[in-house]
Amino acid sequence: MNKRGSNNSSSLIKLTTSRTILALALLLIVGCSTLPERNAAEDSHKMNPLEVPGLRFWDEQVVEAHNYDVSKELKTLLENKEETDKVIHIAFSGGGVNGAFSAGILNAWTDTGLRPDFDVVTGVSTGAIVSVFAYLGSDYDTDLKHYYTETAIEDMFKRHSMFRLVGGTSFVDTSGFEHKVRDAITYELMESLAEERERGRLLLIATTNLDSEKMAIWDIGRIAQVGTPSAQALIQDIVIASSSIPGAFPAKLIPLSYEGQEYDELHVDGGVSRQVFLIPQWMHNSLRSSDHEQEIYVVRNGYLNPQFDEVQSSISTVSARSISTLIRRQGIADVEYIYHYSDRNEFAFQLAHIEDDFDEDGLEPTGLAYMNRLFDYGYRKKSESRLWTDRPPSMNE
Repeated sequence: MNKRGSNNSSSLIKLTTSRTILALALLLIVGCSTLPERNAAEDSHKMNPLEVPGLRFWDEQVVEAHNYDVSKELKTLLENKEETDKVIHIAFSGGGVNGAFSAGILNAWTDTGLRPDFDVVTGVSTGAIVSVFAYLGSDYDTDLKHYYTETAIEDMFKRHSMFRLVGGTSFVDTSGFEHKVRDAITYELMESLAEERERGRLLLIATTNLDSEKMAIWDIGRIAQVGTPSAQALIQDIVIASSSIPGAFPAKLIPLSYEGQEYDELHVDGGVSRQVFLIPQWMHNSLRSSDHEQEIYVVRNGYLNPQFDEVQSSISTVSARSISTLIRRQGIADVEYIYHYSDRNEFAFQLAHIEDDFDEDGLEPTGLAYMNRLFDYGYRKKSESRLWTDRPPSMNE
């Protein structure tokens, strides 16, 4: 019997669903009475974090150029490239501990001596963490490897007791994870991000604003160029928020100041909006107008093919399996969207994803042994030139 297909999202769902069900009655009684007051604004998408314009934009809406003109940013990037140079994009998806797959790929890519400097790097959820290291280059490969192969999941995530769930903000204590992110994103690392942004390269990380139901896309390099402790904290909060599975992990409050008033936005996992993205839906014509040869790499940190697993007819297992299926199908749709866009514009498209040849039998899907095997799998597939495909499996004839 094939027991594959359990990704980190599914595993965390399984770990928390039973407690979720048991705690529901208590939570409904207590409600939000113990939560801090908030001050959200319907038009907060027009406000500037850190009171600095040009730090973010939105997936579904064109905001005035004084806030952020992403079309202009991409045009500048293209103008600064030699006519013979390729423009290389790479997009990293969500997938929890499956980010070890991306870490293996990048380490192997470096070792081949053929790894390019990516011009546009995007990340969602665990892909947000990977994208920071990918953007900074091969010098950070060891740090990326250590993150996914030497840190036990229990050192970062611990389930709350039943009493802590009542009136709480999440089912999992993520303080270990948050400390690790804040330790990794040092002031020195922020300076390196700013230097790469100065070269015209883009690092874009997505979160989901729950108040407005919109996907925020953050220009991390531009934030790094602000160069203040508040900018460093904002980058840390964005990476943490992008990885925050709603309900399981606490959402992140992003503070905003506008006309002397203090507001906030509640942000969670970018994967709630999209599992992987290239650039905003509304601005694809900006890339299409360039004469530069363009290459698009997509790394899906998870399975795209359906995986058989006999499911018991219980509330927790049915719920977990349904949600993991929903996430997989969403991932397929997002990959297909990028593929069709690439195909229409005759851009080279390369996709990597976890395939049926990955052997996870006998491994706990959130354990270190699993992550190390997945890192080795990604490394081996890249080293042996068996990694990339030129279309999603759903598009194969």
